Amino acid sequence: METDERQVTQISVEDLTVKLKQHQFFRVRYFAKKHNDYIVRMGIVDDKMRLWEDSKEEICFTYFDLQQNGYRTAKNIDYIQTASLRKEAIN
Repeated sequence: METDERQVTQISVEDLTVKLKQHQFFRVRYFAKKHNDYIVRMGIVDDKMRLWEDSKEEICFTYFDLQQNGYRTAKNIDYIQTASLRKEAIN
C-alpha cells in the first residue's frame, strides 16, 4: 500500500516571506475560531502581504483572499504553500 508522504519543513517567518514572494499564488490552511473549523484559502502575493507576530507572540498572516476578494488575517496556521491558480480553485 502506498502512502502520501509530504515533506513538512519548519522555516523562519523571514525565510517564508522571501520564499512566497518568489511565486504569485499560495494556499493557506488555518483554524478559524469563528467557524470552529479549518479553512483553506487561495491568496495572491502582493506588497501588503505580511507575516508577523502579535502581542501574544502568535504568528499572523495578512494576505489578499481570492475567494473573499479582500484582505484577511489568519492565525493558528496549519500550512502555507505555493500554488498555481486554476479557475476552479477560487470558486
